Order: sequence, then structure tokens, then C-alpha cells
Amino acid sequence: MSQENTTTRIPALDGWRGIAILLVLLDHTQAALIGGYYRPWLQTGQHGVTIFFVLSGYLITSKLLQGPIDLKSFYLRRFFRLMPVAWIYLASLWVTGELSGLHWISGREIASCVFFYRNFFGPTHKIYASHFWSLSIEEQFYLVWPCLLLFAGIRRSRWFAICGALAIASYRLLHWAAYDSAWVSFRTEVRADALLAGCLLALLLADARMRAEIQRWTRYIWLPALAALLFCIGHYPWLPPLYECLAIAVLIASAVLHPQSILVRPLILAPLTWLGTVSYSVYVWQEFFLVHLGPATIPLICIMPLFVLGSYYFIERPSARFGHRLIVAPRSSRETLRTHSQPIET
Repeated sequence: MSQENTTTRIPALDGWRGIAILLVLLDHTQAALIGGYYRPWLQTGQHGVTIFFVLSGYLITSKLLQGPIDLKSFYLRRFFRLMPVAWIYLASLWVTGELSGLHWISGREIASCVFFYRNFFGPTHKIYASHFWSLSIEEQFYLVWPCLLLFAGIRRSRWFAICGALAIASYRLLHWAAYDSAWVSFRTEVRADALLAGCLLALLLADARMRAEIQRWTRYIWLPALAALLFCIGHYPWLPPLYECLAIAVLIASAVLHPQSILVRPLILAPLTWLGTVSYSVYVWQEFFLVHLGPATIPLICIMPLFVLGSYYFIERPSARFGHRLIVAPRSSRETLRTHSQPIET
């Protein structure tokens, strides 16, 4: 869903975002057209979201490790990167719903989306904002993880990621029957291990010795990791197990460390990387167009790209640039002040 603008962009990771959003669209399009799935293994939406989670954990942690952690800058950047698109979508639902009398979304549901607890809010008779469950988990992660990394440091955070992921996976396994269904499977306590798997990968790659070992092993184990991911897609429609998250982390590591490998070649195809670039706007807006059952979905699917492109080019990118300017301008002013305050050497 979300993506962090890093100094060095890795096209293969955009490719993985493209695959993730394609899995979500495949799932939702089937559900809209036929009210179900053509085959059980084509219920792919949860696996697309899991890829997004692991990517988010990896990218956010990698970005935080690039320099001193500045929480104010981090939260400003996240706010202007994510909130304008999300809030305009919610406002559009509210306004059009009230004007048409169809009431797409309630005030209580809007509050659950804005304050990041939609994944605990539960189902409603209108599901146009139901996909905000995953955005809520990510925002909860953004509120906690940077602070933990800042105050605990890399070594302790590494152990927290390991123990946290194992604790969540163990809890999920012990209560599998209770959580293996739609809405309860969206709760943070059974899904956050995917984010922690991505965090752990970034923390391990930050260590030169561990990075060398991971680079050596991922040259060979990406194929078993891909097989494990495909197996999970075929057998776990609602609750992805921990080894799926680890398999995705291995595939991400392979893409980052071996940019010329056979795995990366299809990931860097231009259409796929472009789709990954616009994946956040696609994810936010697709729900409105893919919840209508039957033939009405087809014309809606045809006009969905117009809303996605408008969202990306006129909301997402400008707001992200504005947030970046808010961060850079004060830094430039501070640098100028420091420069002017230095004694002049003769």
C-alpha cells in the first residue's frame, strides 16, 4: 500500500508492490463479478496485503536506519504521504452518500478509519471503507515502531522483532479456528508479524556481516521461498502463517541483494513497476468500484483508472512533495544559520 521515497529507488520492490496490488485486484474483481472465487486458490487478497506489510516493515526500517531518527520529520512525511488520499476518499464517500441518499459510510466508521482502529471496528452493511483495516494496522505500526527503534536501538529492536513475530505467530496458531475467518483475521494481534518480518530483514541487512551471509544464502533459497509463498496462497485464504511472511522477506532480500538475478527480471518490467508506484492510490480507490455485485461492476472497472490516476497525480504526489518541502525548508534554514554564525577565517 504505502511506499517510502528512498534516495535510491529499487525497481524490483516496485515490482513486488505491483504483484501485491494485482493479488488484491484479482481477489476483489472475482468477488464483485460472481460473488465468490473461480477456484479456492484464487482467493489472493490477504496474500497481497501480506506482501505490502513485509515491504512496509522493510522500507520504513531501512529509511529510519539511514540517519538519526527524527520523529517529527518522519510523522510529517507519513502524514502528507498517506492521509490526503485516504481522507479525500472518505470525504467523497460521505458527501456523495449524503447527496444521493445512499449513505455509503457512517460517521462512526469514518472515525474508525481516521483514528486507525478500522481493523477492530468490524463489518458494516456498507463495505466501501472496509479495506481501511490494513491501513489501520500500518498506521498503528508507524506510531509504535519508530519510537521503539529510537529508544531501544538496533540490537534490542532486533530481538523485539524476533520475539514479537514469534509471539504473534504462536498466538495465531493456538487460536487459529477463532481467527480463521473474515473480520477477526484483520486484527493487529494476528497480522503484525508480517510487518515485524520486514523490520527484522532491514535490521539484519544493516549489519555488514549478516548482510554478507544473507547475500550468500539468498542466491540459492529464493526458489524454495517462492514455492512456499505459492503454497500458502493455495492453502491459507484468510490467515497467512509466519513462514509466508519469512518467505516474502527472503524474496525481498534476494531482489535487493541480487539485482541481476533471474527472479528480478520479471519484477522490473515497466508496466509492473509503474503499477507498484501507483499502488497506494489503486488500493484506496478500488474498493468503491469492486464491491458492486454482478454486471454493474464492468463499467465501474472501466472508469476506475480515471480516479486512480487523478488521485496519484493530483493528490498523492503533490501532497507528498508538500510534506517534503515542509521538512527540507526548516533544515535548510538551520544549515544557513549555522553557516552564517561561523567565524570568518582570514
